[in-house]
Amino acid sequence: MRGIFVTSFLVFGSAGLAGAAFAADSPARRAKPAPAAVAMSITQEASEEARIADMFEAYAPLSKYLSEVAGIEIKMGYSRNMTEELQRTRTGSVGILVGPAHMIGSALRHGFEPVGTFSGAERMAFVVQEGSPIKSLEDARGKRLGLPSADSLATYLAMGEFNSKGLQLKSYFAQIKNHSSHDVTLYALTMGAVDVAVVEYSLAQKWLATNKGRVIFETKSVPSSGIALNSALDPKVRQKIREAMLSPNPKRSSYAKLASLGITTVAAATEADYRYVSTLGYFTPTVLSGIKIVKAEEVVDLRSKGATFYDVRIEREYQEKHIKGAISLPYAEKSKKEVGFDASQDTFKLTDVVKDKDAPLIFACNGEECWKSYKASVWAQKEGYKYVYWFRGGFPEWKGKNLPLE
Repeated sequence: MRGIFVTSFLVFGSAGLAGAAFAADSPARRAKPAPAAVAMSITQEASEEARIADMFEAYAPLSKYLSEVAGIEIKMGYSRNMTEELQRTRTGSVGILVGPAHMIGSALRHGFEPVGTFSGAERMAFVVQEGSPIKSLEDARGKRLGLPSADSLATYLAMGEFNSKGLQLKSYFAQIKNHSSHDVTLYALTMGAVDVAVVEYSLAQKWLATNKGRVIFETKSVPSSGIALNSALDPKVRQKIREAMLSPNPKRSSYAKLASLGITTVAAATEADYRYVSTLGYFTPTVLSGIKIVKAEEVVDLRSKGATFYDVRIEREYQEKHIKGAISLPYAEKSKKEVGFDASQDTFKLTDVVKDKDAPLIFACNGEECWKSYKASVWAQKEGYKYVYWFRGGFPEWKGKNLPLE
């Protein structure tokens, strides 16, 4: 299924599901409170421009179908603001999530469970025109890069590939331009406004069929758009939705209408399917030049030899629970979560606390997707501290190994 972003988050009911049913009920049954409606958030990759009214009409069959099988009203919402939608996955404010792989991957870390994917897997392609001297990513250094929206899966995967290698898009390329959709990104390449375009592989192939050019790099494949359920939903409702998506009754007219969305079969999905995409973009790099990345057991050994352990989370998190013996030294983070972050936007009082540049220092925060300890380690290195250790796994790894907390 190839979806699109729309311009704002709007919520709609499930097209009059409850009205007729309640009208036929007895007075006693009418007095019984109706089950609370379930919110369904839909956020899809922007492959082309679209009006919100068109998107509502396109996805109405999915809302109606799930409402019918679950016996509960589904309120559907659309958004093109991926940042806000990712926040929704963390707060659990929606019951059903339909979206691209990085959205689902984030949701699985915050109490959601995967149901299925709609159309196999997808990957992104770095594309150039035929006459371009660019033959590889190495040749693209210092060139102009075109991307879809900054919140798109294409941008996420591109940044993730570079982050995982300890590189940064904005310093690797001379210029980065974000466009409203994949089609507009390819148009920019055609017009010579960018030297390299990153788009869905299938769209790249269509473009190459009518334009001369080539693919110089492909990202790894990730699941296509899919659906996930909040584990806080009623178990019976979750089971009904899961069965309806994975083992549908083709005689239901509302299910047949899902074909208009490209939903003809749904492949069961597991957390393992999202393991790769969950390690990109939001996760910190797995390499850090000049700084040793350590595991919990190494932290124990280093502390026994005199290294000081600093918890750089905010004070409230530290007060709630922290690694035993850790010293609170908050890293006030305002810069972007990326390699090459602008440290001038942040505040870290390390030099006020530690005067000895030869002192061994360990920094940790909330695990692999927490950038504060990464930034603290980089900060310390730039300030001239010689023995810096980054405990990337942080609090979650320590707790997971049943090591002492306080």
